[in-house]
Amino acid sequence: MKLLALDTSTQDLSLAIQNGEQRVEFHETVGQQHAERALPELQKLLDAAGLKLGELDAIVYGQGPGSFTGLRIGAGLAQGLAVSASLPLIGIPTLDAVAAQAPATERLLVCLDARMQEVYVGHYDTRHGVRRQGPIELLDPAELRLTESGWIAAGNGLSIYADRLPENLTAQLARQLPELRPSAAAYLDLAGNGAYPSLDASSAELLYVRNKVALTAREQQAQRR
Repeated sequence: MKLLALDTSTQDLSLAIQNGEQRVEFHETVGQQHAERALPELQKLLDAAGLKLGELDAIVYGQGPGSFTGLRIGAGLAQGLAVSASLPLIGIPTLDAVAAQAPATERLLVCLDARMQEVYVGHYDTRHGVRRQGPIELLDPAELRLTESGWIAAGNGLSIYADRLPENLTAQLARQLPELRPSAAAYLDLAGNGAYPSLDASSAELLYVRNKVALTAREQQAQRR
């Protein structure tokens, strides 16, 4: 398979290309410069892989949740590239990409900062591939609950909101991996297992999880009161 994967859901720009056994990657913190940096870095990767865009089999993108603006940039970029080269898209949730980088375990908690004093949460069994147990949720860190001990936690959510966690939560964790974050290389790993369908570029979807991204001026005023 010849695949391009991209993620712009965080302050990182993550790109990767798979050409058979060859893989080339770019992963760098770019702040708000995803739109400016993505295409030039992508062209460098295509050159390094010895490929033209039209020779790819599909484009894999991080469909969220994550930064509202970042997700829209990533989806727009993926759609634009797919349409121009008549390629299908494969959308993969960002938390699944984090889970793919964690050790194989029966109990994996993926928790990413969602801003606004909230976290994105997913529960996984990764003993035989990435298997999410239920939907991705948006929670107040104080609402996090684990029914038993021995969990591995991945992602930055717990470390950022350490002072808001339930008192016994940390004691239930066997290990924490706060450095894990969405990565284009992880999307390539997941795209190869056939669990995520290929779609026409016009059918690309984003997974926001937070239904209301911005409050109206009236709602903000009411919240301050």
